[in-house]
Amino acid sequence: MIHKSALSDGERQARSRLTRIMHQEPFIRGSIVKMNRSCGKANCWCAKNGKGHVSYYLALRLGSKRRMIYIPRKNEKKAREWVATYRQVSRGINEITKGCVKRLAKG
Repeated sequence: MIHKSALSDGERQARSRLTRIMHQEPFIRGSIVKMNRSCGKANCWCAKNGKGHVSYYLALRLGSKRRMIYIPRKNEKKAREWVATYRQVSRGINEITKGCVKRLAKG
């Protein structure tokens, strides 16, 4: 374990942000996908006009399988926030990785 004083300011801040996010905020590694679909009802307008109902899905990988999970409209905002939080986590990991690579290269 390396002491905090040996880290650059940028890496120290990235680690701090990442720790806070990981402990306090939910996140999901995935993407929100908008899909147009038909509902299947014979009397619905979409039966004549094609796929017109908009729905949102969370596209993600669980283990080795890809999944598309339906997101109810009431949870769409929450799902978008959780995906955005994961992107923050990913950026933080990339910043920390850059600092580690620099330290490794210096020997």
